[in-house]
Amino acid sequence: MTPVLRLSIGANVVLLGVVALLLWRGRPAAPASAVPAAPATPPDAAHAEIPPSRTTPPDLPRPGTSGQLNATAIDQLEQMGIAREVLVNVVLGHFHRRWDERFAELERRHAPRQVPEREYVELARLREADQLRELKETLGEQRYLAWDREQTLRLLNAGGVPLSPAEAEQAYRWQKEFEEEYRARQMAMEDGVADVADLGTLHQQAQETLDRQLEQLLGPARYRALRGIAEPIADVYRKFGDLNPTPDQAQAALQIETDHRAREAALARRLQENPADAAGLAAELQALQDAREEELRRTFGAEAYDAMKRQNDRTYQTLTQFAAAWELRQDEIQPVYESLRAFHDQAERTRTAAAMREAAGQRVDWHEVNASIEQARLQTEAGLQTLIGGSRLWRLKQNGILTMR
Repeated sequence: MTPVLRLSIGANVVLLGVVALLLWRGRPAAPASAVPAAPATPPDAAHAEIPPSRTTPPDLPRPGTSGQLNATAIDQLEQMGIAREVLVNVVLGHFHRRWDERFAELERRHAPRQVPEREYVELARLREADQLRELKETLGEQRYLAWDREQTLRLLNAGGVPLSPAEAEQAYRWQKEFEEEYRARQMAMEDGVADVADLGTLHQQAQETLDRQLEQLLGPARYRALRGIAEPIADVYRKFGDLNPTPDQAQAALQIETDHRAREAALARRLQENPADAAGLAAELQALQDAREEELRRTFGAEAYDAMKRQNDRTYQTLTQFAAAWELRQDEIQPVYESLRAFHDQAERTRTAAAMREAAGQRVDWHEVNASIEQARLQTEAGLQTLIGGSRLWRLKQNGILTMR
């Protein structure tokens, strides 16, 4: 351990010791016990309960005693250099212990029977309201709002995009409105006045509305960065990086991929409007895939593109790596690979077509789908046996080559 690291650890210990000396009145009495699940909260609202910091001292007195942390003490301790996050986690640590005991007492009261679900729900709501009240009282209203704003924006802005004060304030306000509406809908479901399916639709619509607002506020590029979504052109450079694409090739590939996704989406919409089109779905998917592949070959050159696909295919990599052990000659690797690739592509199209039919509201017999894939596998095995013989085919099967993708 370096002297600098020892000094840093020592300084933190001293700071936490100061908190203890200022606030010590005795140890909390009740041990922690399991807490039943509270009402679900949206992912972006996860800051409602910040997990205890690894630097949080376990034995500081709980708020509500004569040694409590309060807004004045928080202000003094922050001026001494103790991070607000550490102090908040001290408050939350004691809060969680106290409420652990309340839930444990509820379970003891009903033992050996199960606690009625409604009592869990009511106590969880009280717990959420009490946590908000305690944080505001302990930190002070303004300090709490500053902390909550920081936590909310940190979780919302996964990409760390620089925001102007006006942008940050607007994004914070929209996110808080989204969370409050989410909780209200969740409570309506728990109270039996909202349908679960309707609730899911409303949640999705609210999330889409928030996303549109943020995109209009920041612009498409900054919005994607905020959400941690890579720029489409960056994804093209990553995907086709082995071909060292020129800027023109990268833009062309981006357009090809965008058009392909749009055609697939249009096919899915058409299937919803006219379920009878499902009969030729697999063939249409194959036609779309073939068109995409041909356009990419023209963009990068057929030989270079096909070589890149082979070298990045795990099946091809495995065949070349173990060719000697499986007694495959060099001139046999390519035809074996082509046969396996054709089977894998067919299996993937079959599953995709079935998933699209199911998404369109049609009943899918997955046993029949899997039976169709198994029939294609048997046909592939027959072709490989003719090509390389039964003993070498057995080695491929034993090593999972026909199931690898």
